Amino acid sequence: MTDSTAICEAVELPAKAAPDWVHILPVGAVNGRDGRRWRLDDPAQLITRSAKGGDLPVDYDHESEKPKSHGGPLPAAGWIKSLQAREDGIWGKVEWTARAAEMIANREYRFLSPVLHYHPTTGQVLRLIGAGLVHRPNLALTALSEQEMTMTDAPSDLSRIAEALGLDAGTDADAILDAIKAKGAPDPARYVPIEAVADLLKQRNGADRDCAARAAEAKVEQAINAGYLTPAMRDWAFALCTQDQASFDSFVATASPAYAHLHRPSRLQDASHDARGRPGSAAARAICEQLGLSPDDLK
Repeated sequence: MTDSTAICEAVELPAKAAPDWVHILPVGAVNGRDGRRWRLDDPAQLITRSAKGGDLPVDYDHESEKPKSHGGPLPAAGWIKSLQAREDGIWGKVEWTARAAEMIANREYRFLSPVLHYHPTTGQVLRLIGAGLVHRPNLALTALSEQEMTMTDAPSDLSRIAEALGLDAGTDADAILDAIKAKGAPDPARYVPIEAVADLLKQRNGADRDCAARAAEAKVEQAINAGYLTPAMRDWAFALCTQDQASFDSFVATASPAYAHLHRPSRLQDASHDARGRPGSAAARAICEQLGLSPDDLK
């Protein structure tokens, strides 16, 4: 989790022996000797988070927290094997190295200074990451405060993400990931697959094209029957009406029905028959007689 690191007020170790259990953090207000303040309101949660990384290291003079200035090893003074919440705060059971135990017994090191991660905005202690045997914790705190300022000038990126997701600013990384995964799963009641949307659009576009084609065909047929077009112009007129109906309508509106006579009833047929279908004039009957046709044939 992206948060800030702090080294708190050191706790003096008892004389003559390296203790198995040490007092690491108080509950409630946590005050640093450099004037900074933190809070520990949920010891149980702190223990759970801190235990995820396994044993917590105890080093000498917080060397593992400083920029490394040499290529040599950074030996551990011991390992915090377990944590326990008591009335006065967090206690840790330490497995000391023989060298560290001897130096503590000889009063070569007198103080234990915890190192913790905290929320840069609320100051809430989030996780214990280790501790260090120190001589003068004020000097150690002052030396590290310059390094720390680069981390505390701006809010944690994860805290901003948590707030954007509607979570508490102190939410840990696991909970944030769970919230992101939950938001990434689409609600089937509100969303449909893109393939289904594409298929629906394809069907609708096809239906629209069919409807437009039928309308264009009817317009062209009407224009042909009215004499504005010849049957030979049908394909051209259909293409124009389909692509640009306004241009087709304008053409018909400005054209004259020059081909209307192609669709009028034959005058010969009208004159050669009466209302009952019989030859309607002497001329028509004469034509039938000359051609050897019956009135039904002429009809």
